[in-house]
Amino acid sequence: MKNYKIMIFNGLILVILGVYGYLMAEKQSLTAFIGPVIGIVLIILSVPTKNGKSVFAHIAVIITLLTVITFFIIGFQRNNPIVIISAVVSLICLMFYIADFVSRKN
Repeated sequence: MKNYKIMIFNGLILVILGVYGYLMAEKQSLTAFIGPVIGIVLIILSVPTKNGKSVFAHIAVIITLLTVITFFIIGFQRNNPIVIISAVVSLICLMFYIADFVSRKN
């Protein structure tokens, strides 16, 4: 699968889960929109990535890695399944990014 498609998928999942988490929370907090903001950034970065600009794909990988680490830590600290699901989806997407980079090197 192409990196830009993975970026769009990951971005959409982060947006959907973030908005869902915000709407379903007992105490609504603007921090629920951290995931959707990251998702929108990934979707925006997918456009130049689709056009062959690999720098943007590398930026997306770094953002995704930081998202995975942060969301796992926060998700387990707060015992929040939505944040943990976001982290798992982002981790799977990160693996797909790396697999795509490796397959292009060979």
